Amino acid sequence: MLNPLAQYKEQSINTMTKGELVVKLFDAALKNLKYCKILMTDGNYAASSKCAEKSKNIFTHLCNTLNRNIEISQNLYQLYTFINQQTIKADIKRDTSILDEIIPIVSDLRDTWAQAEKIVHTKVL
Repeated sequence: MLNPLAQYKEQSINTMTKGELVVKLFDAALKNLKYCKILMTDGNYAASSKCAEKSKNIFTHLCNTLNRNIEISQNLYQLYTFINQQTIKADIKRDTSILDEIIPIVSDLRDTWAQAEKIVHTKVL
């Protein structure tokens, strides 16, 4: 049996729109990229690699769920793949400057998805 907090979290995720879920994934990716940078700076490479892997998994999932028949999906696929490649590169080279380059991109994408969700939500109501 799940504890009440776990039940609440599961219920809140199950009732989110697809757009809200995408924003939540971007939030998690950003959190992990930022932690990765902090841990890498502190020399904790094992933990920073775990954060990089979590972020990479999120963008791999986003790539896999794109509808490739829609033109913008091709652009998003290339962008998500680029973010993954840069994350891997930063992890291998232990180079926080690469993370400094992609974190604003991920943040902008997150904000764009959040704005799109807001627009869709207001038009539905």
